Amino acid sequence: AYGVRAYTLLGIADSIRGMLTFLTAPMLGALSDVVGRKWLFVACILGTAMPSCVLAFTHPELDAYLFAIAIGGALASTFPLAFATISDHVPRARRSSAFGIATGLGLGGAYTVGPACGATINHWYGAQTVFNLCLWITAASTLIAIFALKGGPPPNSEAAANLSTDPVERRRELMRRANPVGAWRLVRGNHALWVLSCIVFFYYLALWGFIANSLMYARRQFKLTPPAAAALLGCFGITSLLGQSVGLKLAQRFLSEPQITRRCFALSFIALCIFGVAWRPWLLYVAMTMLGISVGGFACVSSMASQVVPRAQTGEAQGVITSLQALTEGLGPLATAAALPWFEGTPLPGAPWLIAAISVGVSLALCLRLESALRRTREAIGHPGAEAEMEPVTPLGISKPDE
Repeated sequence: AYGVRAYTLLGIADSIRGMLTFLTAPMLGALSDVVGRKWLFVACILGTAMPSCVLAFTHPELDAYLFAIAIGGALASTFPLAFATISDHVPRARRSSAFGIATGLGLGGAYTVGPACGATINHWYGAQTVFNLCLWITAASTLIAIFALKGGPPPNSEAAANLSTDPVERRRELMRRANPVGAWRLVRGNHALWVLSCIVFFYYLALWGFIANSLMYARRQFKLTPPAAAALLGCFGITSLLGQSVGLKLAQRFLSEPQITRRCFALSFIALCIFGVAWRPWLLYVAMTMLGISVGGFACVSSMASQVVPRAQTGEAQGVITSLQALTEGLGPLATAAALPWFEGTPLPGAPWLIAAISVGVSLALCLRLESALRRTREAIGHPGAEAEMEPVTPLGISKPDE
């Protein structure tokens, strides 16, 4: 309905969403370290599902959807709270694979089942039925979170234990943690977290730009039908699901987390290059398959982020990582959406994907510094009492198994 302008409109909506998440993710993570994860997690489920659910109450139209995408960013921190919850209960040696299973089932499973089911239901019953089903799935997810998760502060949370009983001091501490900018002090004094944050920024700058615009690009350049577009997303979903669950668990037997991350990002680089020069539709499926496998690198990055901060700041660290990821969720789609019309109709319409590959290449180069950054941070935090808070990390970033 909007023609070429659809790229820009979607990019603007994603930019607003990303900026809101950039501001709120560190705050929600820091607050969850003292007040608990449960109810913040429930609120984020509702915020994440808002774009699809709002269409159940309105006539399906792009305007309402774009508005919901933008506003829902304020409560789009489901994954950092989920990762922080996993860190509370899963031993360090199994944390990467646990993160991979969570994102594999959550993101990969959704991309595997969702597009195919949505296309089928839309064909037989219409779009409104799809949106109504999204509403019921959101309600079910909310109820599961309410009854399955425990309330209260995280177990062994020193942040919650040290929270003053004085109402004035307690309110002051909560306000400090609710400061969207306050959590960035954690990055300033932590070299490993700084490197991990830069890796996330450049990687997701390319990935979000790709995810937001790739299907529209494929449909405009290769005339993919809705079933073919759903199959393209299915390739991404099934490989993401298998790669982050089974593949990541197998890889950890032979490789350290930095080594796995480098291999994953190398696959992303190759996938974006293939997408950029593709001249036949089947090449898009090859690229999507490789990209799905590569997403497991973020599970390793999140695991390493949980290892380089005291236990009492796990949620805060995950919030910072997700905040940068959310910032790129706005910048990436907007930059890609602005570039695609310039190259449409030229001999190389996929040039923006080659630019995105360069951004992934920067992340890949930063991954070469991971071992030294992890070692340097471990040595810097080696003050009295730090080892009781920090979980020991080997120089290669491999978690030592519990005795």
